[in-house]
Amino acid sequence: MISDSLEARKRAPTADFSLAIINVVFLLLFFFILTGSVVQRSEMEVRPPFTQKLPLARLPRPLIVISQDNQLFLDGLAITPDELRRKIDESLRVNDGKYQELNILADGVLSAKTFLKTVDALRSTGLPIRIVTVRSVDKKKD
Repeated sequence: MISDSLEARKRAPTADFSLAIINVVFLLLFFFILTGSVVQRSEMEVRPPFTQKLPLARLPRPLIVISQDNQLFLDGLAITPDELRRKIDESLRVNDGKYQELNILADGVLSAKTFLKTVDALRSTGLPIRIVTVRSVDKKKD
């Protein structure tokens, strides 16, 4: 009788889930490796179209040019920021709205801070703003 009471209790075997967790982790790892490289390399190698010889007379108007020394030009004429804002406001008051959108061409060495400050000031006009770029032509090819 005493030996019956000292007998080891039988425990139900517990399942070990560590192998299943490792399998799930590896499956997720393989999934992310495979889906991360789905983008075809040919899509990344496409160069956008450009023009080599764009006559400056054919640039969109009104064209606001910001030079590297932070001078403003509106359609080729020097203008102060206050005058620029006044001209845009005058255009908006006209029923036809001479300006439908603002085109900005900035010098390549202009600081981003200066450029964004100018764009932010023009954003308050409510007109769409388009950034115009011109590709420089390599003179050796001509």
